[in-house]
Amino acid sequence: MLLEDLVNNSLAKLNPTDLIVWRYIYAHKKECCYISIYDIADNCNVSRTTVLRFAKKLGLDGFSDLKMMLKMEISQVREKPSMNIAQATVNLCQQVGEEIAKQDFTRLNKLLYKAKRIFVYASGHVQRNVASEIERLFVNCNIFVYEIKGSDEMGIISKNVTSDDLFIIISLSGESKNVVDIAQKLHLQKIPVISLTRLKSNTLATLSTENLYITPIDLPATLDYEYKSLLGFFLAVEMWFVSYSGYCAEQIE
Repeated sequence: MLLEDLVNNSLAKLNPTDLIVWRYIYAHKKECCYISIYDIADNCNVSRTTVLRFAKKLGLDGFSDLKMMLKMEISQVREKPSMNIAQATVNLCQQVGEEIAKQDFTRLNKLLYKAKRIFVYASGHVQRNVASEIERLFVNCNIFVYEIKGSDEMGIISKNVTSDDLFIIISLSGESKNVVDIAQKLHLQKIPVISLTRLKSNTLATLSTENLYITPIDLPATLDYEYKSLLGFFLAVEMWFVSYSGYCAEQIE
């Protein structure tokens, strides 16, 4: 089991300080394999005991076990044998499909259905592609989504929104400063927000009304770094569209 899986399975036990520690480790996996528990505590502005408690909440004996898991994960990525492309495709589709099948789009559909205006904000290149897919698909249900192109435009629009509007924010980590600032402002204005992120524990998700989570899947590319497929984001959006079309049909009946 990966460290990320342990965290997701232990979310109920983790407090906001634990999540700060996890986000730092997630963003600095290679570095955390070699630095001390004191270094991580200093970088997170927490105590050594907090870092130790975090490791134990995951079911590990201590920080050394956590570092060992990180080293094993990194070494497995480097030493992963080449996989048959056909088998990799089957594995990818199966894992992505199983995760999407667990999603419940009911509350997302209700927010979308009653919103007068829908805006989407994407924090990066891949995220903008996902936003474009949302625009393309939902126009088939007479839903017109306006994509906000930058932070300046976002600042102008945020001054004229109401609780009848809906924002969809797409961010891989849910932790970039720009995205968090936007989410905080919308949260204070009580504007509904749907977040699409890849982690179950992130700041954007905590500030959002509803969340759609996707776990990127490892692919056996021969690189010096871990390559993850983001197919899940596009499939989730497509399944959301299918679900919403059915929801609209039910409202007419």
